[in-house]
Amino acid sequence: MMSLKAYSTWLNKAAPGNRITYYRGYLCEPYLQPISPTIDRERVKKLGKVAYDSYNANLVNLVQKKHADFDYEYMAVRK
Repeated sequence: MMSLKAYSTWLNKAAPGNRITYYRGYLCEPYLQPISPTIDRERVKKLGKVAYDSYNANLVNLVQKKHADFDYEYMAVRK
């Protein structure tokens, strides 16, 4: 999982069209994910909120790719 600081740094330096994977797993229930399950729901929730706030501020588009059940790749694409 990407740190909030790393996400903010990327957001401030990224050129339009640049993409980053900020989370791999299952944002809704991270303890169910097959790759690195975590019980730290608050940290996962904060990262998801920061990414969503970036979307609402019209800074990024959010994209997800499904790899398997409970295994998604969550990406932000800089506008």
